[in-house]
Amino acid sequence: EPQHVRHWWGPKGFRNTFETFDFKPGGVWRFVMHGPDGTDYPQEWAFVEIVRPSQIVLDHLTAPKFRVTATFEDLDGKTKVTFRQLFESAAVCDSIKPRAVPGNEQNFDRLAVQLAIMQGYACELTITRTFDAPRALVWKAWTDPLHLAAWWGPHGFTNPVCEIDLRPGGAILIVMRAPDGTEYPMRGVFREIVEPERIVFSNSPVDDEDNPIIDGLTTVTFTERGGKTDMVLHTRAVALLPQAVPMIGGMEAGWTQSLERLAHTLSSN
Repeated sequence: EPQHVRHWWGPKGFRNTFETFDFKPGGVWRFVMHGPDGTDYPQEWAFVEIVRPSQIVLDHLTAPKFRVTATFEDLDGKTKVTFRQLFESAAVCDSIKPRAVPGNEQNFDRLAVQLAIMQGYACELTITRTFDAPRALVWKAWTDPLHLAAWWGPHGFTNPVCEIDLRPGGAILIVMRAPDGTEYPMRGVFREIVEPERIVFSNSPVDDEDNPIIDGLTTVTFTERGGKTDMVLHTRAVALLPQAVPMIGGMEAGWTQSLERLAHTLSSN
């Protein structure tokens, strides 16, 4: 299906703009691969044979011309994919092989990520921390943008933008800046606010076109105990785009470091 193929076809860093994807014997597939350096590579393929769900044969019509045969074998819930490329001559194959082999490996790495997303790749995490600070102060650290910007994000990150509208339905916008200068914007909406006991909010990192990368929901509860505050954070993240998978993989480390920074901020007050 084109909405899935466009996300993984091609080496790492490439993206695709589809013109036609007529998935049937004799059907034509035209698209443009956009390289990381800005170079465009127009592509035209023709589907030769389709045997659902075991085999696809297609011809690459733009130079260099070659035929691809992809076979799919069910192995107890897993799938073995065999990808064969047949070139016009041994000389053409030898000239293409140094680029084709790593390119195909990256292609299938991206396919694995896309399949994880299609299967609803998700992660749930619960973290419990006790802070040596009264609940009112911990609440303020979570709900005052000046204080939130001081600790949000992993070690070494800053938050040049931290805007929150503290009410049910109010928006959240935080732009994290990594030590190398890369910025990671996140948008969210407050779902529930029970001062000073509970906050529920959505949190979704977005890409350069403001598309959500992750569907996230976070619940934080605060209980005062002898001048200290017990905090329970529960968060769930579901991948929406390929770049979500490494983000979700680092979710526990990211939240752990953020809360370490929060503890340091509270101890400084």
